[in-house]
Amino acid sequence: MNELLELLQEWGLWYLPLQALLVALTAFVPPFPSEIMVIASGALAADGRLPLSAVIAVTTLGCFTGDVALYATFRYQLLRVLYRWRWGRRMHRLVLRTAIRVGQANTLVGLLLIRWVPGGRAASMATAGMMRITWGRALSVAIPGAVIWSLWLVGLGYITGTTTGAPPLVSTLIGIGVGTLVGLAIAVFYTRRRRASAQVRLEASSADE
Repeated sequence: MNELLELLQEWGLWYLPLQALLVALTAFVPPFPSEIMVIASGALAADGRLPLSAVIAVTTLGCFTGDVALYATFRYQLLRVLYRWRWGRRMHRLVLRTAIRVGQANTLVGLLLIRWVPGGRAASMATAGMMRITWGRALSVAIPGAVIWSLWLVGLGYITGTTTGAPPLVSTLIGIGVGTLVGLAIAVFYTRRRRASAQVRLEASSADE
């Protein structure tokens, strides 16, 4: 309890709520660097400056809230409202470019898998909304997706901090580096898999002709 009071005195009440807000906004603006803040919070938890359970909880809540909001925006065509502002039009173009680059999926497993490709979180929920899948199916993607996404990023900072004993800043930088390499590896694997599938479909189509 004393550690929590000291934390609030040092950081104030702003850090964790701000993290939840930025994580939610990242669903709409994929390049927004909330991932850095999440990894840093894991490193701070490893250093004893933030309670780990609270870090995971607010990150999961922010991720889930943003994902559901993005899904609802595309499912109910609320983009017409966003198009009244320039930032809304830019956001729409950005999400669509991300969805095209990552590739669409038409199964729940596919929607869950593409979340781990860079930019795939937004592409997954935007695709779910455009496909108009039911709320139950969308939640079956959003809930486990938010939990795993949060555990992964918080874990990068926390495990790095506990295993290296480095200061939070150094642990955050190491975690960012590891996360970036893993993300690139997944992107390369996913891209090659898509190309192989496309080649198989093309050959099958040519054989039918």
